[in-house]
Amino acid sequence: MIQRLLAGLAAAIVFGVIELALWLHRAHGWSAGGALAAAAGVPLLAHATLLGQQFAIGAWLRRRSRPDLRPGLVEALRAWAGEIAASLRTFGYAQIRYGAQPLPSGTDAGRAPVLLVHGYLCNRGIWHAFARRLAARGHPTEAVNLEPVFGSIDAYTPVIAAGIERLRARTGATRVAVVAHSMGGLAVRAFIAARGGAAIGAVVTLGTPHRGTWLARHGFGRNVAQMRLDSDWLRALAAREGTRAGVPFTVILSLHDNIVAPQTIQTLDGAHTIEIAGCGHVELAYDHGAQARAIEAIDTVAPR
Repeated sequence: MIQRLLAGLAAAIVFGVIELALWLHRAHGWSAGGALAAAAGVPLLAHATLLGQQFAIGAWLRRRSRPDLRPGLVEALRAWAGEIAASLRTFGYAQIRYGAQPLPSGTDAGRAPVLLVHGYLCNRGIWHAFARRLAARGHPTEAVNLEPVFGSIDAYTPVIAAGIERLRARTGATRVAVVAHSMGGLAVRAFIAARGGAAIGAVVTLGTPHRGTWLARHGFGRNVAQMRLDSDWLRALAAREGTRAGVPFTVILSLHDNIVAPQTIQTLDGAHTIEIAGCGHVELAYDHGAQARAIEAIDTVAPR
């Protein structure tokens, strides 16, 4: 569904850019190249401005929760620029092209199989670059598309169960590792709370709102309501998951996360928490440093 929605949105934006460029060219005498460049800059500027507002809100909430943390301006600008590139790559290309395709996968029987679980308004296409890196190391990979897109997070439990079973059947492994981005981490926790963790050797979450996020008040869908700061659903999840069935968790969060804020509270009791800086929310799925930390956690606590 997300693939079709994004393809339609991309087509509408391209049509709007062409219409604006033609108007500038015909009605105001702009050169064809100048008109096209100016028209294309409108949606890009709007997108960058929206992200800038998110980063400003995230910085404000970070200062309120941890006034001792003062990441530099250079890191903030790097995070903003990186998030612009990563979000355009994700929503304008990767999820449209790869959303319905199998991901690259390795065949090394000595490497832990890895299930990749995406977040809100995403699909499996966001993982293509990371899956390629995992495959190069020999890790067999599998990914899921969490649907219904705007449904309850609990409804994703059968989807994750099916992804795990596909990966186990293909590799013969007893347990798999899971890497989850954003809301995907909550979906994995809900799966473990409902069905246990016998099939999971380790979980790595990237930018997951384990305590919820302030920006969820402005989103759409039942899943977004569940991701509000310390929501009733999050409290109930924490109460029923216990010790998360003995599955080791690694939590990777960014101090410059522009979607999940306040950032520093997004960890779990008993989890190994890694804080990084200079990286936005969507960029966490592409950042080489975050990927390296995730792979290290997989190889350390979830061997074949």
